[in-house]
Amino acid sequence: MIVAVINQKGGVGKSSTAVHLARWLQQKQQSVLLVDSDAQASSSTWAKPLKIDAVAQTDPNELAENIPDLIAGYDHVVIDGAGGLSETTRVILYYAQIALVPCQPTALDIHSSGSAVKLIKQAQRFRPDLTGATFISRAVPRTRLAREAKDVLTAIEGIRHLQTTIYQRQCIADAFGQGQTVFEMGAMGEKSAREYDHLFQEVMAL
Repeated sequence: MIVAVINQKGGVGKSSTAVHLARWLQQKQQSVLLVDSDAQASSSTWAKPLKIDAVAQTDPNELAENIPDLIAGYDHVVIDGAGGLSETTRVILYYAQIALVPCQPTALDIHSSGSAVKLIKQAQRFRPDLTGATFISRAVPRTRLAREAKDVLTAIEGIRHLQTTIYQRQCIADAFGQGQTVFEMGAMGEKSAREYDHLFQEVMAL
């Protein structure tokens, strides 16, 4: 399965989602490749200490040419989408089977996510097997904004909305610097690990 994580806006947890999904699959004894198409190369850098196979590929033409060879032999491929919605994103959606759109529960972020959803719907005209899904990321616990955002995202036609919310916690912010994911952080990462586990179970059921 090829899963792409995309969004127009930065800082929504795109790379965190991609790396944690790759790690989750790896822990389930699945062979997984992480493709980092973001110019910052944060997810491929993060993957190294976790011993996750990863490649950084930002040029859309090279990506289009190389993806078939890159993905050969892996059970799953996770693609960390480029910042913004560029030609690279269109290439990614040509190959992906699932496109995930993380969205922070703010009016600006929901508006920005609409552009990603529009791009997915355009791709679905040529790729009817492409499934798009949104989920709420970096939510502040016990706030009304997350509930309101869920209502808005659930109402979008043609795109699934996943029920799991990923809440903003320090362990996720610290994970990159420690070369870990929340799955290795014991009690400190327990709540976030449980949320990611629930989220990824939903993804695999799409």
